[in-house]
Order: sequence, then structure tokens, then C-alpha cells
Amino acid sequence: MTDTEPLVRTAHHRGVTTLTLDSPANRNALSAALVAELRDALDGCGKDNTVRAVVLTHTGSTFCAGADLRDPPDPAALVALLRLLLELPKPVVARVTG
Repeated sequence: MTDTEPLVRTAHHRGVTTLTLDSPANRNALSAALVAELRDALDGCGKDNTVRAVVLTHTGSTFCAGADLRDPPDPAALVALLRLLLELPKPVVARVTG
């Protein structure tokens, strides 16, 4: 995780939690820190009874440019994140623009 601004912003409204990838400088590439923050946010959504659905979105012009080559996530962490997305007990949808 970062000591500065979060890489994943969270908003909750009427049962829907929106998770926003917020690292537009590197086109929201999956760094180790972003993967960890997104995993923690999704895990929290899965455990929160007030969350009925999750929307993944982004800042900037790119939803996600793939892995961050300067700070790549551990492969096991990336697989765990993808597994969490598939197994989350709430529907997850992506809002991709651009």
C-alpha cells in the first residue's frame, strides 16, 4: 500500500460500492500496491452485508494497462485477486470508458 494517496478509491451509495482505480499516471497498471489495495477493498465488499453489488471503474483514459513493469505484483497475489473477483458473493461489473 502507499503512504500517500490511495490507488483505489471507494464510494458507497444505495447498496452499490464503486471501486475506482486511481493511478492515471501509469494508466492504472496493476502494481503490487494497487493489487493489494484492490484485494483489500474487494474483500471488504464481500464481508459487508450492506454491499449488494460492486462496480469497478477508473480515472483517466485507460481502465487498466496490464501489469506495472516498474513495480509488478507477485504472480500469486495477482492470481488471488482474480480468484477473489470470481468468487466474491456479490455481482461485480466493470464500468469502462474510453
